[in-house]
Amino acid sequence: MGVIIGCSGAKNLAKAVAKKSKLSYSDLIVEKFPDGELKVRFKSSVKGKTIIFIQSYFPAVNDKLTEMLLVAHTAKELKSKKLILMALYFPYLREDKRFEKHESISAKIIAKFHKIFDKVFIVEPHLHRFKRLRAFFPNTEKISTTKEISAYIKKNFKDFVLIGPDQESAQWVEPIADILKTKSIILKKKRLTPEKVKISNIKAEKKKVKTAIIIDDIISTGGTMLEAAKEAKKLAKQVCFIGIHGIFAKNALNKLKKIGIVVSTNSIPSAASKIDLSDAVAAAIKKLK
Repeated sequence: MGVIIGCSGAKNLAKAVAKKSKLSYSDLIVEKFPDGELKVRFKSSVKGKTIIFIQSYFPAVNDKLTEMLLVAHTAKELKSKKLILMALYFPYLREDKRFEKHESISAKIIAKFHKIFDKVFIVEPHLHRFKRLRAFFPNTEKISTTKEISAYIKKNFKDFVLIGPDQESAQWVEPIADILKTKSIILKKKRLTPEKVKISNIKAEKKKVKTAIIIDDIISTGGTMLEAAKEAKKLAKQVCFIGIHGIFAKNALNKLKKIGIVVSTNSIPSAASKIDLSDAVAAAIKKLK
């Protein structure tokens, strides 16, 4: 019998998933020493059980990573039957090659750290040069949010156009467009600095649709979305930003709200988390049975 453990970044969603999956639930106890070291503890025995950890690695990415390494090894030492990780937001995937001499390739290193899990499910991983997770992370499977985002758009918008802010966003935008039976526009992006980009590709239209819906996997500082909005306004009267993972660093949420509607999933809880992923995670758990 599986037990769902709600880790420090995902307790509310984990409780909802446990209820939908009809599995028992327990919080993970995480404490911190004065110097910042973490201590983790299970509330009850995990011996002989399949343990399903649900975690979002944000905020405090490095603390969350340490937490999961400690708890996974502890569960193994206490003779758990299987270890499953449901990662709602998973970090360290952007560095998938050695861009500069002598630097680390974090994606491959973090994948090795997670070998202790029998299976790792990741909600919409932020992939660049690797097209498939298993190319460097063999015990993983992706959880798609296409169905949930499509349902949200269908329920809340009528006259709209779907826009991807750059070439990488096509992998999320185009499947949503297919479900909604509509076209999508993928913009061209040139990165000038880590936080500044230049985006182009749209010709102004005389007849505008009501809403331009800009979709990307991560909204971090919001720079890409803000630049994309300048182009989107050539086509629509209003703008809606949809990010799968809403990091919203450097006051990005407030900056985007001044321009348009801001929506994210609850992979990272925030005021913009309007799209619930509990069904998607519960469906992934069902595959394990």
